[in-house]
Amino acid sequence: MKLLRLLILILLLPITGLAQIVYQDLTNTNIYDFIDELANNKIITITSVIKPYPRELISQKLQEASSPENRTKLSKRQQKELDFYLRDFKLELSPNLSYITKNSFFKKKEYFRLPFNPFEFVYKDSIFTFVVRPVLGGSYIRNENGSAYHRWNGAEVFGYVGKHFGFYASLRDNHENHLITNPGEFNQEEGAVWKPYPEGAGDYSEMRGGLTWKWKWGDLAFVKDHFTWGDNYHGSNIMSGRTPSIPYLQYHMKPLKWLEFTWVQAWLVSEVPDTTKTYTLPTGAKRITYFNKYYASSMFTFTPVGGLDLSIGNSVVYCANYMNPAYISPFLFYFNYGYAEGDGKSGFYGKEVQTFINVSTRNIKHLHLYADVFVNQASIEGISYKIGSRISDLLIRNFSLTAEYTRNNGKAYASALPTTSYTSNQYCLGSYLKENSMEIYAALCWKPIRGLRFDASYLFAKHGEGTTLSALDYKDQEIAVQAKYEVINNAYVFVEYLRRNVEGDVRYIPAIYFGNTNSLVAGINIGF
Repeated sequence: MKLLRLLILILLLPITGLAQIVYQDLTNTNIYDFIDELANNKIITITSVIKPYPRELISQKLQEASSPENRTKLSKRQQKELDFYLRDFKLELSPNLSYITKNSFFKKKEYFRLPFNPFEFVYKDSIFTFVVRPVLGGSYIRNENGSAYHRWNGAEVFGYVGKHFGFYASLRDNHENHLITNPGEFNQEEGAVWKPYPEGAGDYSEMRGGLTWKWKWGDLAFVKDHFTWGDNYHGSNIMSGRTPSIPYLQYHMKPLKWLEFTWVQAWLVSEVPDTTKTYTLPTGAKRITYFNKYYASSMFTFTPVGGLDLSIGNSVVYCANYMNPAYISPFLFYFNYGYAEGDGKSGFYGKEVQTFINVSTRNIKHLHLYADVFVNQASIEGISYKIGSRISDLLIRNFSLTAEYTRNNGKAYASALPTTSYTSNQYCLGSYLKENSMEIYAALCWKPIRGLRFDASYLFAKHGEGTTLSALDYKDQEIAVQAKYEVINNAYVFVEYLRRNVEGDVRYIPAIYFGNTNSLVAGINIGF
């Protein structure tokens, strides 16, 4: 811990300039999709390999798109969309808002409330700023197998202190009458640690939040949250962010326009009991201690020309009593260091290493091309790769077309030991389909007016038994049509029709989706 404090102190020494950051929740997919649309149309530039984005970054990109020169390049719908999101990020864009109003309750202090969003309260004085929002929502599924619902409620707060500090916290309590996500199931639902109830129901709470410190060319954050690494539109195979939120320390810097670096040290949940430290209390209750599990990862992103990002990185999952000081070094290549431990022959004892490369280009207007390769344990059988593209506003305004192919070899995420597996709470950190699988995904999106979008998508996915796809134990074909409308900032309603044909082992899919089903899904969300 002394070494960790020393590292933090060293990283904070060169701080200059005025900046603050708070991360934008990944579940707010609409704002991420709009930023992506602006980048594909070459209105702005963005490095999209790592998410979540800071709100400060999003606000900068929105402001860049709102310049007189860029605004004329946008369709009427995009202009209204831009104005819509500028309202939500007004706090970051205009720290000295002209319409701040005084109230005797706060005496000399000042506060304001954004008039566009009645669900939001904002307070501000010369040092302290914070925003409070409710989190409410629910979804309902109905098909031939029955019905299921998911409801959630809570609140979130974020803000800034002084010139450099940012903070945020979000608590959401969830209830499902039939559990629709578990570590062994193949879906894109956010992972959860359930408190089960009779007849398949369950509750869980998701707490996210953290502290951040920003300076001119970098930032440091200690948070508990989700994050993704790897360009994608239907789930990353490097770091998907699908697990329950994990605590991690992140150091990010961009000292040059063409160079960006991110390092993460995370605390995973092994769920593997350490029998040597497990004991029974006099009351008869058992005290179970679990093995410590850690994750360290780093990524360099080079931008040789505008619109082209080349990223290379590596990661390690290891089991130890305490965090290994060597992995606190942001620039360590973990594969080589692995041989320095143990007996010099089996350098992976007590750890497993991964390497990855991501390429993303938006050099052709309207077109985003991307590809990545993930390699587990330096093995050909441990390779997972993804290639994809999105065309935005080409020939027909307000339309986008997405195509993506993913292939995971037989040992892409396989592990000899559960204490060093590429998982947290037993959820795979990478592809939701795990090893020995493939996926084809295609989607068409139409946005006729501000806030309204229609999506049609096709999915074909399969998973093989053992290490070969020739012996299938899971196959899924889906056709989905969805309408979604964001009524005000951070509040939307949606309805979806989903035709699905799932074959194979029932343990890979929630019971409500097994077999041939025609599902109607509807929901509402306020806050994220």
